[in-house]
Amino acid sequence: MTLPAEIVDAHHHLWDLGRFPYPWLAPSAPPRPFGDHTAIKRNYLPRDYRGDFAGLPLVASVHVQANCGAADPVDETRWLASLAQSTGLPTAVVGFADMTRADAPAVLAGHAAFTIARGVRALVAWDSAGRWRFAQRPGVLSDPVFRHNAALLVRLGLSLDLVIAPEQMPEVAALAQDLPDLPIILNHLGTAEIAQFDLWKAGLRQLAAHRNIAIKLSGLWTIDKAWSPAALRPFLAEALEQIGAARLMYGSNAPVEKVNCPVSSHVPILAGLIDALDPSAMPALFADTARRLYRLAPQQ
Repeated sequence: MTLPAEIVDAHHHLWDLGRFPYPWLAPSAPPRPFGDHTAIKRNYLPRDYRGDFAGLPLVASVHVQANCGAADPVDETRWLASLAQSTGLPTAVVGFADMTRADAPAVLAGHAAFTIARGVRALVAWDSAGRWRFAQRPGVLSDPVFRHNAALLVRLGLSLDLVIAPEQMPEVAALAQDLPDLPIILNHLGTAEIAQFDLWKAGLRQLAAHRNIAIKLSGLWTIDKAWSPAALRPFLAEALEQIGAARLMYGSNAPVEKVNCPVSSHVPILAGLIDALDPSAMPALFADTARRLYRLAPQQ
């Protein structure tokens, strides 16, 4: 079995259902696009997370906001900073901010006050077919308030994680061009889907020209819930060719991804594909890119 020498998980979640509302994890919450998530409607804390990586060379992790429903998004970062002190995880945090709000600067500054904070995530997906509608309207990435807040991220030393639909890739390229000092990190391979491969591929070519854009190999259930190597291979090959290993990074999307494909299965699947496509890319994809872009200390 092919495995990387070390893993920096660039995208995972933790939650405490007694601390925040997490509406999407309520007992009555309906299934999500990735499937029936009854099995993860329970606390998921560092001990559970470490258990999912048992036998794998995990060395650091980046927690990405988990739609906790807190009135103040900074409260999630505050909790995670405390959790890191007591358990050693997570290593870094990407918080939540509604970047379309005029009062977002206060939230951004609140996150930045914690040394564990590395960025914020904006859920801006909006496609014409209506499948992905996380934003309140289309065109959010060019909104003047969003742009003002994105520029503020640069001054605060924070990066911007984005959840988009493939047809929004040209908008991401425009944002990257206008804010070349802002690290922009696309989650879940740009929400790639087999039916939209050509659209996704064309968008990827536009992103490739902008060195401040990186992409996570996470949430690959949108391509195939079982992480079939045959289904994933064309996407990984294209990403390696167009974006390059230095701007690609692995994220487990735990515990969401394990509804369909657990970490113990998808890590060797992904590693095997990378080993076949470009073995020299393994260290960057599984550790070095995330370590650099999320500014994590080297493993001692």
